[in-house]
Amino acid sequence: MEVILKANVPNLGKMMDVVKVKDGYARNYLFPRKLALRATKDAKIEIERNREAMEALFQKELAAAQGVAGKLSQVTVNLPRRVVEGERLYGSVSASDISEAITLQGIKVNRNQVLLVEPIKQLGVYSVNVNVFGDVEATVKVWVVKED
Repeated sequence: MEVILKANVPNLGKMMDVVKVKDGYARNYLFPRKLALRATKDAKIEIERNREAMEALFQKELAAAQGVAGKLSQVTVNLPRRVVEGERLYGSVSASDISEAITLQGIKVNRNQVLLVEPIKQLGVYSVNVNVFGDVEATVKVWVVKED
């Protein structure tokens, strides 16, 4: 499937590029994140006509995302959890737990934006990356503490 990129996508292309991708990648990743649109004949003509407006809109969204990233980098999340033995948690802290805690502080973050390689299973302080928009990321400090 041919798509027109609305933002820079790592390892794929830059904004306004027409690229060929697999159908599933477009449907499940690019379209839901509003990173691309289907490259029909009408869409190609429309993109060329509105190229400057699209670039201005992208820059506006990018500036807003950088503002959110600045706010997120100042956020500290405390997550009290039950402990089994030593510093090992009873259960784990997942990306959805972190996104809920950030949302409670007033910044809406989806669990898919939290870049957690594996769930947290120990007490401690962790730096967790949050993908805000395209390649704009922020680091959130997560404190996993013992529940009283």
